[in-house]
Amino acid sequence: MVIIDKSKCIKCEACVKDCIVKVLTIQADGFPAMLPENEPYCLNCQHCLAVCPAEAVNCHGVTAGECGMVGPLPAPEQLGNLLRQRRSVRQFKDEDIDEKSLRALLDSLAWTPTGCNVHNLHFTVIRHKEEMSFFRKKMQETLRFFIKTGILGLFYPKFKRYMDEVANGADVVFRNTPHMIVVSANKKSPCREADPWIALSYFDLLAQSLNIGTCWSGFAVHALKWVPSLRKRLGIPKGYGIAAVLLFGIPAVAYRRQTAPRQFGIDIF
Repeated sequence: MVIIDKSKCIKCEACVKDCIVKVLTIQADGFPAMLPENEPYCLNCQHCLAVCPAEAVNCHGVTAGECGMVGPLPAPEQLGNLLRQRRSVRQFKDEDIDEKSLRALLDSLAWTPTGCNVHNLHFTVIRHKEEMSFFRKKMQETLRFFIKTGILGLFYPKFKRYMDEVANGADVVFRNTPHMIVVSANKKSPCREADPWIALSYFDLLAQSLNIGTCWSGFAVHALKWVPSLRKRLGIPKGYGIAAVLLFGIPAVAYRRQTAPRQFGIDIF
């Protein structure tokens, strides 16, 4: 429920104008209000709370005093450098990242946008490299079994090179990373395909700014489906499915320059 404090409201109508689902309306006394019949349609996006210049909005129990003020943003040149210099890291140091950096990364997930503001995502983080070693060992055992029986080659014939690497002991799924984050989506969410990728993109870019290397692992998304014991260990809620996996840790490699720009088709009308 959205409640307007009439002692603070200046009747600017900013909250009403910015409400995408139009659940706020101007009443006869000139104050905005949410009618009871409109409450089920509120997305709880808190735009009304964020846009109000008078701190007059209480959105589902959250007040302006509980929210941070708008702060400085990185300069376009700095953000451009972040985008251009972001690399997939596949060489990691054998050590855990510090607690402060991990906390900053996990806190960022609370602000990730989701379709229809439905936050039906579940994040599982492998924090300690010893736990990651367990996942790595179990995955290696499973893949080697599938290679030996011919199952892997039957379903993934183009992966022969990777199969040879697995047979030789290479960790082609987790890339010897000390950490990973797995995001699962509720199968009934309206944007279950896009939401996990958006969330980990936020996590990914913030990690780069903290000098933490990342690598998206589509292989891990598929591979984890082959190992029920590992899925169970991840604690994925019932009705959720693994959607994306990001490997992360302290890089054991330093890149000296940006790469050449990639060419994509762009039409401007």
